Amino acid sequence: MDIQTLLNNLHEELSCSVCMSKYIDPKQLPCLHSFCLHCLNGIQRTSGRRDKIACPECRQEFKVPDKGNLAALPTNFRINSLLDVLAIKECSTTRVKCGNCDNRSKESHYCFQCCAFWCGECITFHNGMKANKDHYALALEDFQDHDYENILKRPAFCGIPGHEKKEKEFFCNSCEVAICNACALTNHEGHGKILLEQAADERKLRVKSAIESQRKRALTKRSKITKLDKYHNEVQEQAARLKRNVQEYADSIHAAIETKKLEIFDDVERRTKASLQEIGKQKEDFEEQARRYESEIEDTETLLKRSTSAQLIQPNELMDKILKEEKNQEEGSDRDDCPCQKFDFVKNHKLFDLVSVEQIGSLEESQTRAQQSSADGKGISEAIVGLKGHLVVTTRNEKCHQCYNNDCVTLEISNRQGDNCAVEVQVQDNKDGTYKIKYFAKETGTCCASVKVNGEHIRGSPFEVQVTPRQFRPVLSFGEQILKKPWGVAVNEQDEIAVSDIGNHKIHLFKSDGTHIKSFGKHGTQHGEFDWPCGIVFHGGNIIVAEQSKNSRIQELNRQGDYLRNFGGKGSLDHQLDFPTGLSIASDGNIIVADRKNKLIKIFSADGQFLHKLGTKGCFTEPYHCIQHDNYLIVSDYRDHSVKLFDREGNFLYKFGKKGNADREFNSPHCLSMDKAGHLMVCDTYNHRIQVFDLSGKFVAKFGTTGSGMGEFDRPVSVALLSDDKIVVSDFGNSRIQIFD
Repeated sequence: MDIQTLLNNLHEELSCSVCMSKYIDPKQLPCLHSFCLHCLNGIQRTSGRRDKIACPECRQEFKVPDKGNLAALPTNFRINSLLDVLAIKECSTTRVKCGNCDNRSKESHYCFQCCAFWCGECITFHNGMKANKDHYALALEDFQDHDYENILKRPAFCGIPGHEKKEKEFFCNSCEVAICNACALTNHEGHGKILLEQAADERKLRVKSAIESQRKRALTKRSKITKLDKYHNEVQEQAARLKRNVQEYADSIHAAIETKKLEIFDDVERRTKASLQEIGKQKEDFEEQARRYESEIEDTETLLKRSTSAQLIQPNELMDKILKEEKNQEEGSDRDDCPCQKFDFVKNHKLFDLVSVEQIGSLEESQTRAQQSSADGKGISEAIVGLKGHLVVTTRNEKCHQCYNNDCVTLEISNRQGDNCAVEVQVQDNKDGTYKIKYFAKETGTCCASVKVNGEHIRGSPFEVQVTPRQFRPVLSFGEQILKKPWGVAVNEQDEIAVSDIGNHKIHLFKSDGTHIKSFGKHGTQHGEFDWPCGIVFHGGNIIVAEQSKNSRIQELNRQGDYLRNFGGKGSLDHQLDFPTGLSIASDGNIIVADRKNKLIKIFSADGQFLHKLGTKGCFTEPYHCIQHDNYLIVSDYRDHSVKLFDREGNFLYKFGKKGNADREFNSPHCLSMDKAGHLMVCDTYNHRIQVFDLSGKFVAKFGTTGSGMGEFDRPVSVALLSDDKIVVSDFGNSRIQIFD
């Protein structure tokens, strides 16, 4: 690792895996894993044994030297050197403690011979001492990369009481330890000794020889991995081809049904039009008759008013006509029923039952690959809320894809000239946020397809699509005055946010606007008390919390913080746990627990009964969180720097990610969450960001960077989703919760 990479990853290098904070008095176990002395003392107290201690990382047991005194373990001088480097890097924001007067100052110096910091006042005293005339002290503000390297190369000092300032110069062949000259004259008198540099050179030769042997074995394995990668790609290509074939066949069935549907729609329109015309005709006839009746009534009534009795009995054309029509009118002769023909849609139940019961096809083993067409395709981009993925160009016999700017639309082309006519799609980037898309037949150069963009028909070739990149905007930050080290976050149906605070050993409840509702819990081992609460979920109105460290259990409490039940307990049996971290709830209501140190994912019933486990074949190095989505179980593997997917039966499907800081690379991924569009959000903790993927592992987006401002992170650990799609993130190192839109 070069010095710049090391400087950029100092926080990860100097984070104790037990307390997740900066090392304090780092001690190294024989397995070479290092931890804070106070963390080891806590583990020793919990175990109840003073003579032995188990490594929290690899679980190996070692004898504690000096009658159980953990302080006698060797100090990790490399970590101490890195702590000095970190202090120098952060001197502008954090004052450095003087090794002489203990005062803190920004304007300090570092002496490479004393391996200590000196404040501005004490450095004058230091430089005035005759014994220090050959010492080299440098102001912290003047440090360059090579100066950091010199700190890391500083000599190791003896850990024997009274010899702390003596450099280790010899190697005792009898005891196989590095010693100082005082130890050589006392504790190791009469033993065979050589200079430490000579012993180191001999060891280098042996190690180099072993490295060459390992390199040859690694090359052999890499060769096999290359072959497996080839097989892996072939299997994926086969799966993609089969999916294309199934999709195309299903689309053709759907198209046939759609055609039949449109034919019935046309028949309905034709019948409806005829009925409406008949209704209109009868309406006009009735209108004419009504007007005639109303006119005759008015004239006859006037005649009745103005005529005498003698006149009324005389023949009169108007009155005679009304009387004649009345005599000829039959009761109910006017039709008042609907003049149109009534009809209904009769469903084809036989066809529906056939589609419901029968498969559209099946998979069969074949010895040869299907012939692939030469259709070409390129990608386009457009903002679609909740949709990201490959542009898909679909002919009847091929799909091609490529991605631009990660924000993509679906372009579906239905080839109208048969399977033998390949469709070519050309994409021109206009450099102004738009793309021009042209499609035509390769053979004739004519437009030969019907096109849909996001399901809507597009006419003409070429056509243009507007690009608007997806963005994540910080809208709220809260909790700095209440939280100490927020780890897990969970959201209930009322959009209340529960936060597990491992620094205060408490659970906090907030409203979605950041208003603090309540806190409960305290440090301890009793019911309702916590020791490093981390994973947290809501379940049926209650709150379920996972505890790391010595409790290693799952507690369930109601919303008021009253204890209900617990399960687990430290151990390696099926119903026990060892440093459980992430929690989630499966679709069937079961509780999914990431059993970190046992390297397993365990499933418990809602009442805490063990059901089954995932990872017994050693597929995890350190699982941190597991969630279920559809038929997938998705696991973040902290030490493998990857995300792994399994089916519901626990069969491994595939993984993506490796260590790094590029897109689709991770640095100790922690918790996971799915957004409503089916995208996976991953807390890339030590890269200080959130990455977003589709379930195939294709990178979709990312947000966040290192810092303490809005939208910046210092080790984001957990993520959850509010009902309005806003994203809740626990910003561990900044002791706050951030919400993004």
